[in-house]
Amino acid sequence: MSLLSYLGEYFETNHFTLHLVILLTGLSLWKYLRLSLRISPRVLLILFLLLGLGLRLGWAAFSSYAPRTEWNQFHMIESDNTNMHAIELTKGIWFHDGMGEAVARRPIGYPMFLGLLYKIFGVHFEVIVLSSLFLFAVTFFLVYGITKRVFDQKAALIAGLLYAIHPIAVYSVNMATDEHLFLPLWYGGLLLLLAEVAGKKIPFACLWYGLIFGYATMTRTNAVFMPLVVGWAYFLMRKSWRSVLLGVVSVFLVMQLVNLPWVIRNYKIWGQVITYTYTGDGLYKVVNSYATPEGSGRFPERGEPGFSEELEAAQKTDNIGVRHVLGSRLMTRWIASHPLEFLNFGSKRLLVFMGWDRSGGIWPIWYQYYEGSYDPARPIAQHTKDLLEETAFSFYYSLLFCFIFSMILIGRRWKVFSEPSRRGLLVVASCIFFWMAEHMIIFPDRKYRFPVEILMAMIAAFFLKHVLFDFRWDNIRWLPLRKKAV
Repeated sequence: MSLLSYLGEYFETNHFTLHLVILLTGLSLWKYLRLSLRISPRVLLILFLLLGLGLRLGWAAFSSYAPRTEWNQFHMIESDNTNMHAIELTKGIWFHDGMGEAVARRPIGYPMFLGLLYKIFGVHFEVIVLSSLFLFAVTFFLVYGITKRVFDQKAALIAGLLYAIHPIAVYSVNMATDEHLFLPLWYGGLLLLLAEVAGKKIPFACLWYGLIFGYATMTRTNAVFMPLVVGWAYFLMRKSWRSVLLGVVSVFLVMQLVNLPWVIRNYKIWGQVITYTYTGDGLYKVVNSYATPEGSGRFPERGEPGFSEELEAAQKTDNIGVRHVLGSRLMTRWIASHPLEFLNFGSKRLLVFMGWDRSGGIWPIWYQYYEGSYDPARPIAQHTKDLLEETAFSFYYSLLFCFIFSMILIGRRWKVFSEPSRRGLLVVASCIFFWMAEHMIIFPDRKYRFPVEILMAMIAAFFLKHVLFDFRWDNIRWLPLRKKAV
């Protein structure tokens, strides 16, 4: 299928399109009702926060899923593995599987955080839910703060509301998943960086960025590009090239210093440098001439370009470190030697990753109601499951296109923004750009899209604010509603 065919799928229409039209029409007409609802922004902010907390508590009570507290050789989903690692950390066992073998497949930041809570409060399901609610509240205020920094208070309130009601954020509250901790870490560091971009003096700024983004990357490895974002921010601040490069290098080094004990642990076990997780051979399988943008693929076979005897031999051993290093090397070599093919392939993969169709389902629903995951005494009715999934699909469809519309509106009004706001927007845009660039390579699992969806919501809030407060139907010349000049 051609690149244009993948792109064309974005412009297909269905009932999600109707939902978006109804939403935007309703928002645009709200101002004509002339309702005198005088609620202060602070009260609205608290109401939106309470709404988000209420939705999450409701979901925790509704869902019959709870992460496993014992290894099960027949059924372990990602959330179960994460929870088991956290439990075993309280016993001094550092990241082993159910057979007692050392692993480094998943990021370690959230299991360490959850393990610490278990050590303090005991291993209870309520610890996951209550910590998730706390982290939601922290993230909620960070979303508000970032959006207010680059736009204004009205847009910030809309962004906060979007995050509060985001279906994926609600449905995952009872899962042991990295995103709970990653969002406040990533957005917290980003808000600190935006404050510096706006002119605030941050003592030892690069040290703080390195510490925050370092642990964020140990929680969700996608944030590994943040030294480049810091360098970009310093460039926008018109700092010298020396300061820009020093910022990039110092943040990178501090991030690696935070992660150094994990690197040493992995080297001692496998004799290879595994910085965060071992994924190299798996990535090479889905990034080569025989892979598809949707994520399927195979290793090149003997006699085919890209075949490696070294990797074939390594796959017959138990040394995942060697497989990781060889796979990473072969994948990098393929990208470097096939730049145009990769650009075409990666662009298609990105379009699959960001698409609004139903491919892959809704991951929290899939995980929690996969056979063996939920309490069989409390199954979910099929029509309820369908409704929950359709709600999430429709929400993302509206979010995606409001984000696109907002980018167009921002471009048209670029000169209206203050210099600090423009710099801040470019910094946020660079985070979205690097995240998308990574997913030209990474398997296009839409679970990994969730953190950037919240950044998209911050941008989309500007367009929604425009529709709600500024757009007027009577200013459109071709409408009969426009008053004739007397």
